[in-house]
Amino acid sequence: MLVKGRPIGILLLGLWCAAHTVPFGLLAADASGGKAFLAWVVVVVALLAAVGLLMRWRIAHWVVVLQVAVHVFLFAVAGWAFLFVALAWGLHASETAIVALIFAYLSFTCWAFLYLFYPDVLDYFEESRSFRPISHDSA
Repeated sequence: MLVKGRPIGILLLGLWCAAHTVPFGLLAADASGGKAFLAWVVVVVALLAAVGLLMRWRIAHWVVVLQVAVHVFLFAVAGWAFLFVALAWGLHASETAIVALIFAYLSFTCWAFLYLFYPDVLDYFEESRSFRPISHDSA
């Protein structure tokens, strides 16, 4: 499905990348020194990745792949930890909501990881690289 000539998944991932700037921006504003510097670097990289997805930058594609892979790993670990605690002490109503939210977010990030390797999406980023040669026809 296309929105303004771009796949809707690319727009969703661009919005997802841009949404990461809010918590890291708040962290950077509150911290100082090296922590603030690293947080501002993350904010800038997330914004560049979001803009790069829309502008068909190939490096932005791979930055988002890396970002999604890190989220899949971190939320899988968190999900297993919450699930282990929930099963070890009995699954209560409070743990069910946390496990369900982690599962939903993990499902989204797994979809995003697979989507970024879909052939049509890879072709979407390849189209920006295909330049037509200039013809030297003399009329």
